Amino acid sequence: MRHVMASTCLVLVLGASSCAKTTTDPQLGVSTTPSVNASHSMGAVELLETMYWPEGVTPINLSPSAENQLQRMIFEDVELAASVRDIAAIGLMIDGQPDGALMLIGVADPVIGNMTFVEGLKSAALAASETAYWGPMTGSLMRSDDQIWGVLPLTSVVVVAVTSERSQLDDVMNSLVKRFTRP
Repeated sequence: MRHVMASTCLVLVLGASSCAKTTTDPQLGVSTTPSVNASHSMGAVELLETMYWPEGVTPINLSPSAENQLQRMIFEDVELAASVRDIAAIGLMIDGQPDGALMLIGVADPVIGNMTFVEGLKSAALAASETAYWGPMTGSLMRSDDQIWGVLPLTSVVVVAVTSERSQLDDVMNSLVKRFTRP
C-alpha cells in the first residue's frame, strides 16, 4: 500500500510535467478508469465531468504514458483495486501555463475505502502534512519543493491535487467542494 501511495504522487508529478506536451481540446477527453463495482453515489468521473472550473483554470488531457502508469499503479495492487470504484485524472492549465494536476479516486466504500486510502497516502507521501479547510471540508496540505499538494476526502471520492501556489490549490479544491456539496 505504501508503494502505491508513493506511485500516486509520482503519477501526478509526471502528469503535471507532461501536460506541457499536450494541447487543450475543446472536447475534453478525461482520463478515466472505471471499476466494475459502481454504486449510486457520485463517483470520480461524474464529479470531474460536471465540474465548474475556477477562472483561469482549464483542464487538459494527461499524456498517454501518465495515463497508462496510473491504470497500472491502481490495478496492480489488489488491496487498492478492491476499494476503487473509478478514477479520473487531468492536467491543469492555470493562467495559460501547465501548472498542476488533479486525480479523483472514487471509492467503493465511502467510509472504509476513503479512510484507508487517505491514511495510506498521508503515511507514504504526506507525512509532513498540515490540516487545510476548503469550505466545510477538511483535508491535508503538504509543501514539497515548489509544489503544493492537497488531499481532500469527499465521502465517495478522494481528491489529490498538485499546483505551484496555495491560492491555485485553494481555487481548485473550493470548486470541487462547491460542486460536491451543491449538485
